[in-house]
Amino acid sequence: MNYNENIGNIIADARKKKNISQNTLAKRLFVTRQAVSNWENGKTRPDISVIFNLCKMLDIDIKTIVEMDDNLTIENIIEVEKKKTNRRNLIFIGVIILVFIAIIATLIIVFNRNSFVLYNVYLDSDEFSLNNSLIIKTKVRNYFQFGTLVSKISGTDENTVYNIRLYKKNGDTERLIFEQVYKENLSISENYGYGEYFDDFAADLNNLYLEISYIENNEEYVYNYKLHVEENFRSNSILYLKDKKIGASNIRNIKTNIDNTVLLKNGYTYNKSLNNFEKTIDNYTIFYYPNSKVVSIRKELPEQVVLIYYFATQDRLKITLFDKINSTTSTTNYSKENYPEIYEGDLTILDNEYSLLGGN
Repeated sequence: MNYNENIGNIIADARKKKNISQNTLAKRLFVTRQAVSNWENGKTRPDISVIFNLCKMLDIDIKTIVEMDDNLTIENIIEVEKKKTNRRNLIFIGVIILVFIAIIATLIIVFNRNSFVLYNVYLDSDEFSLNNSLIIKTKVRNYFQFGTLVSKISGTDENTVYNIRLYKKNGDTERLIFEQVYKENLSISENYGYGEYFDDFAADLNNLYLEISYIENNEEYVYNYKLHVEENFRSNSILYLKDKKIGASNIRNIKTNIDNTVLLKNGYTYNKSLNNFEKTIDNYTIFYYPNSKVVSIRKELPEQVVLIYYFATQDRLKITLFDKINSTTSTTNYSKENYPEIYEGDLTILDNEYSLLGGN
């Protein structure tokens, strides 16, 4: 009996004692089932690279295998196992390094991406409106554009000098952001993280106040308002994909720069005290405010009055309901994309009217 047959018998006996099939043993040793069969039939012998694991799995004394072959020593087997172990360790370390590099690269991209948030800032009152005002927050700088201040107060005009004071208010505590004479294109900016104006950005946006004062006939008039801040756009994406174009309808398509002569020819009258154009259709009154680029519709109902304002420069709606019975008023702001369907008919009337004026 030669060496191959002897080792084959040892492997076969040990395998059967362990109740392990040839196929199972082959899978554990990462060889084919045919290779195991050839060992046990004495056709081939196990390669030195699998002897250590073979003996370990089948509880075979490795010395038994070594003593059958003068060209094989335990030192040879140990050396082969060391090389295999070192190779596995190198592969493992390489994978760990690659994973670590990938994690670091991902963190760098995530924390240094050009995060961008745009907020609309608006004020609408009986006295003033604030148009085209916005705040931009990025990873580099925070930017505040004050926008255009429009007075609705009779007696004021483009020559009136306004002093404005922007401040944050938390309870009884106030912190000044800036104070100066109002002028067009007024803006401020701060480096991200320094908190020159917005030390707690999220909280500060909900606590912005504006004081407007002016002197008329040697008398000072002072107005204070809380500014409304709404998120308009946010981008935290690493990859920027082209947005699908969504068609707009109804009030969103209205162009508000309508020529005054066109308004007058279509039945509108000019109200000098309010500086607006008005027209009545059935139980509706439609208004156009040239200075603030605001269009609105007033609907008279038996129990309430509905006022819908569209602020074209800010792409938003304000709906005010006046309850005639209880003499109460409620106001809600909506984005141009989201408003109650109950007002769809009212907005369609407004849209159709301005279509006649060439507003679309």
